[in-house]
Amino acid sequence: MRLRQMALAARGLDAVTAQLQAVFGLSVAYNDPGIHHYGLRNAVLSAGNGFIEVVEPIREDASAARFLNRRGGDAGYMVILQVADAQAERERAVALGARVVDDIDGADYRCAHFHPADFGGVLTSFDQQRTEADYLKPDGDWWPAGKAWRDAPAETGIDLLGVTLTSSDPAALARRWSDLLGQPLDAAEPLRLSLARGHVRFVAAVGANAGARLGGVDLKVADVARARRRAREAGLDVTEAGILIGGVRFRPAD
Repeated sequence: MRLRQMALAARGLDAVTAQLQAVFGLSVAYNDPGIHHYGLRNAVLSAGNGFIEVVEPIREDASAARFLNRRGGDAGYMVILQVADAQAERERAVALGARVVDDIDGADYRCAHFHPADFGGVLTSFDQQRTEADYLKPDGDWWPAGKAWRDAPAETGIDLLGVTLTSSDPAALARRWSDLLGQPLDAAEPLRLSLARGHVRFVAAVGANAGARLGGVDLKVADVARARRRAREAGLDVTEAGILIGGVRFRPAD
């Protein structure tokens, strides 16, 4: 199982996309016309061999619009995990009570999206790229980023490393994710779920963001100081915890 993509939901897609480009040197690989039927438009940005997506509702009856209203602003929205067998992963999660809210079963691609409430407030998907025999191939095909994503590389040294989920009970959420993903928690760090590529961390929710949510992204960069300087120049909120973009704290690491 591999962390391949995460998504932010925002009211201003163009502004958030521009911030990710300016701070981290990411490039837009794809704008998917297929998500218009969900009431969304998007930009998928290359982050090494992983992807950061920004979605914006174009209809107020879209689920993302309701999500943003509940959150009170831009927020982390989705985690997409690439797997070897999406059907097997789907069956395990369903057996544990997770509800499928969208299902695609095509010749090239298989995926199942699960209700956010069943994954600690995060829309989560198991996706299988059927054109690749090895799902861990670093630059393997990835349907959500289009066919030409390799032609829009990010700056050298960029890679999507992991995501952080917040909860009032992070230990319980960590156990839930471990069960749903069929992956053991780290013995030495029980609030961390290591995947074959990437990780999911679980932390206690505090303050105004006390609910369960996708609150952070770990992003490898070539120069941490440069990323932080660019963020300050762009007028973004920069703290020791990371750089706030689209309602999510990006933690640059070298």
